[in-house]
Amino acid sequence: MTTPANLTYANIETRVANQLRTSTGNSAELTKIAALINEVYRDIYARYDWWWALKTSVVNTTAKTSGTVSVTLASTSVTFSTALGAVKDFAFYLTGNANDPGAIYRISTTSTAGTAHQVDAAITGATSTAAAYRLYEDKIALPADCGKLIQVKVFGEVFPIKMVGPQEMAQLKSLDTSEGRPHYASVYEYQTSGDPTSRRWLWVHPYPDKAYRMELLYKQQLNTELSSTTQPFIPDEYRQLLIYGALSRGFPVFLNDLERGKFFLSLFNDMMALMVATQREYASDLPQVVPDESYRRMGSPRRRGRVSLGSYFDRLPYQL
Repeated sequence: MTTPANLTYANIETRVANQLRTSTGNSAELTKIAALINEVYRDIYARYDWWWALKTSVVNTTAKTSGTVSVTLASTSVTFSTALGAVKDFAFYLTGNANDPGAIYRISTTSTAGTAHQVDAAITGATSTAAAYRLYEDKIALPADCGKLIQVKVFGEVFPIKMVGPQEMAQLKSLDTSEGRPHYASVYEYQTSGDPTSRRWLWVHPYPDKAYRMELLYKQQLNTELSSTTQPFIPDEYRQLLIYGALSRGFPVFLNDLERGKFFLSLFNDMMALMVATQREYASDLPQVVPDESYRRMGSPRRRGRVSLGSYFDRLPYQL
């Protein structure tokens, strides 16, 4: 089976359908074939931080703002002396809070046109009509397609920011209100009330005192299924993997042909080994994120020998 140039999803689907003796006009069967192809794609994608799945992007913090604000003891309402715009989730620090000098609040609701805002907890400092404050953007939205974050660097710096877990970041925030260039970063997800969409953010420390340009290297998320309008990230020379993998699953299911399934699994494993070898060449040049020791997990050693596509193939009676 030769590999055509520019192997698109439509080509892949047609070739799988032909091998499984399925008419390209049978929408029900094509739906099943599409599911097989996408299962194989997701399984391959999850295996490594593939070089072809990596992407770079840039995010920026905003410079801190300062001024005066009207606050009331035990109230969550604050009124700034000037309009601030969209500052939801910004860190809000009362510099003259003698009652609780380490208290950091979060802007929970914001008015882009006005000066009145809400914070996430009742003010512990004394009531004042002109309390001094500082406002920091230490939580930055990650790109929508950002999956696993590989590295974060402040532009112009030699070494990347140290990645820590959310628990350690929260501890840093509770003990230290310093500002400056970010040295630590953590990734976290949250959902707002009534909104099922999960959002991913980069949380940095110290609190950024000015605008910093931060360069991201990450593995893209698979946000959409493969279809005639979306193409796999896999380089063209390795896209035959999707055909081999789908057929290794499809022959036992569609035609009850275990031997043909075994044959295509062997082809899949051989090509997968070639792509893994290429991955190792690229991986030697990629930066490695080393988590803080308290967040290091002991993982099971990688299996040697042939590459397995996952638990599905592990359960097949003809697994090599």
